[in-house]
Amino acid sequence: MNATATAAAQLTVDEFRLKVRSWLKDHVPLKDHHGTLPVWTDEGVARDRAIQRSLWEGGIAGVDVPVEYGGLGLGHEYWQAFRDEATPYRMPENYGNAFNVVLPTLLAHASEEIKREHIPRILNGDRIWAQFLSEPSGGSDLFGLLTRAERDGDEWVLNGAKIWTTGGNYSDWAICLARTDPTVPKHQGLSMFVVPMRDDDGAVTPGLTIVPLQLTTGEREFCQEFIDDVRIPLANLVGELNHGWECATTLMRNERTAIGRGWSMGGSPAENTATGIDPDRELLELARSLGTADEPIVRSLIGEDWVLDEVQAQTVKRVTAAMRSGELPGFAAAILKSMSGYTGRRHGEIVAQLAGELAAVWEPGGTKWGNKRLSSHAIGGGTTEMQRNAIAERLLGLPRPDDSDRRLPFNEIRQNTMPASAASRRPK
Repeated sequence: MNATATAAAQLTVDEFRLKVRSWLKDHVPLKDHHGTLPVWTDEGVARDRAIQRSLWEGGIAGVDVPVEYGGLGLGHEYWQAFRDEATPYRMPENYGNAFNVVLPTLLAHASEEIKREHIPRILNGDRIWAQFLSEPSGGSDLFGLLTRAERDGDEWVLNGAKIWTTGGNYSDWAICLARTDPTVPKHQGLSMFVVPMRDDDGAVTPGLTIVPLQLTTGEREFCQEFIDDVRIPLANLVGELNHGWECATTLMRNERTAIGRGWSMGGSPAENTATGIDPDRELLELARSLGTADEPIVRSLIGEDWVLDEVQAQTVKRVTAAMRSGELPGFAAAILKSMSGYTGRRHGEIVAQLAGELAAVWEPGGTKWGNKRLSSHAIGGGTTEMQRNAIAERLLGLPRPDDSDRRLPFNEIRQNTMPASAASRRPK
């Protein structure tokens, strides 16, 4: 056990809480007007690297990560204490992928070599991670992906394309799902890999082309990648060959949970409220500035917004506790993501109705209300429709549709055509 972890293990939860409180107060900035949203800019990424390095130097990084991989190895109650204390502060949000989805997937499935190489360099701020999952041809059908990995001697050679990669233009490494056996059904011939996007000097990996995509907000935090004969060592395989489905299931379960509870590495005010509602006052202040705060419909919408936040927070507490105890299976994370998708979209509708032209027209760079409206979506981490399918099939036991694509070898599936089960239901 390293000295930092040894010292932390001797602290009670309250003592650890005081340590976290003191370090954050002296070393980490408070949240700005963007709240907890990541800012994928040169300045934002540099700031987040410095913040994560500070957490590491303060001995409060990787609270619940095993000691052998650089963490403190403490229990859930210590992790929750950290989140409580971190609520007012600007956490290194650009490490969200690394902590919320990559790290738990590596812990569950990766080799000791990969864990010892990569996890400490997440905790100390050296490496920002991305996910290479979605593809231009696949939509929501992740397991119909076309990117392939073929063995060539002591290397894997990757070819294909990925899209909607958050922070791809700033990430150092990616966790990538690729097809390694096209002769079996599409869910069975996949494997997971860790792929370098840049070397330690910042040069992009040969064969990898990263293209930022401009959003309606003007931001460029999503990217598309073209993968042309990218070579990686055989040891970069995560889990067993052709068992990437299990790795991806772990990844998506953690992603849905994180989106449902809030992507921030810090907590949210609602998490810290034992009883009653602790509402966000921003909408009320907006209504007062517009002179509409006394209108019944405005008061009703603000009340709805507050209640949605509280229901979301209580749903997170209930479902995550049930998953930890085994009362609910991991698939229950779809409940959190489905709730988050609905809540986020409804928040955007309420903002648009209350803010009016402030949410529709602005100068370059946007306004807070315009960005809130445009960033309210239910797509990240899988669409709401996908989550409802998971709830219906995995939790309620409802029957799946008869989809022959799940049984055919992948190389026998006709691409870009309607599945036979759907075609049979098409009106004549």
